Amino acid sequence: MKRLGALLAICVATVAGIPAAAVAQSTAAAPKAVTFLTNYVFNGRHAPFFVGLDKGFYKDAGFAIKVEPTTGSGFVITAVDSGKADYGMADVSSVAQGVAKGAKVKGFMVYTDITTNGLASLTPYPTAQSVVGKTIAAGPTDSVRVILPIIFENQKLDISSIKWKSADPSVYSSLLLSGQVDLFTATLDGDMPGFSKVAAAQGKTAHFSSFADWGYDIFGYVLLGTASNVAEHPDEAARFADATKKAVQYSIAHPDEAAAILVKYNPTMNLDTVKTQWSETIKSINTPYVAKHGYGAATEDRLQRTIDLVKQSMKLDAALKPADIYVTLGK
Repeated sequence: MKRLGALLAICVATVAGIPAAAVAQSTAAAPKAVTFLTNYVFNGRHAPFFVGLDKGFYKDAGFAIKVEPTTGSGFVITAVDSGKADYGMADVSSVAQGVAKGAKVKGFMVYTDITTNGLASLTPYPTAQSVVGKTIAAGPTDSVRVILPIIFENQKLDISSIKWKSADPSVYSSLLLSGQVDLFTATLDGDMPGFSKVAAAQGKTAHFSSFADWGYDIFGYVLLGTASNVAEHPDEAARFADATKKAVQYSIAHPDEAAAILVKYNPTMNLDTVKTQWSETIKSINTPYVAKHGYGAATEDRLQRTIDLVKQSMKLDAALKPADIYVTLGK
């Protein structure tokens, strides 16, 4: 159908006196429509994707991008693997688990160097030991269901003691504030700014337990696509990664504008909250590792650590190596 449309356009142009070659070149240069999935409902962490859309970074790279929210990294992996989306972002440990279980996806760019994942509560939980036996609200596809078992395994704790409450992210805070759960899966850059305000309005104090403080020291989020698409069209993945890097760099240099752009596309969001969220995400990007290796890069030793931790905690027998879950474009 596309070929027929292109031929028709050339015929019409020829009658109008426009060179056929010029029309063919214009048709070939049309941006490719792609759907990109964020790992969660929109928050400040996702501002760069809307900056890339607004500033034309993706268009310049040849893409007409559509950004859609989801309910967790697992959802993203399943959707991309099944062809329901072209690209997405997911926690790297979830990617390793997904590939080990047969998902044909592959990461190709590190988005955040360290995780901002953790648990929100109304009382302090300073250690992993302190949450043993507690009830945690988390969506079925939330990455916490992969990360917490890794942490528990490393500290010789029993993950079966955790009581999981499956719920949609939109009701996490209400479940906690009403006493139905002890904690909910949260991110320092996404959930905590807004939740802190809600809790304060009820005379309560919000607390955050960081997984990074509990020994989870591997990569945060990575961009991913299907393994076949990344392998067969590495130039396309490279262009998408490059456009994203430009958007991230612009957003870091202009944080207030980046927040305003996100709110422009999502008017129900609170600008001040988004600014706070994005400022916290920047901290997970500007790390000593990134200063040494460059933004978006991944070393094999750190990827292997991810694989080893996931295999150990999830009792997986798959023989995985870094190249199975991540590709370094241009090599």
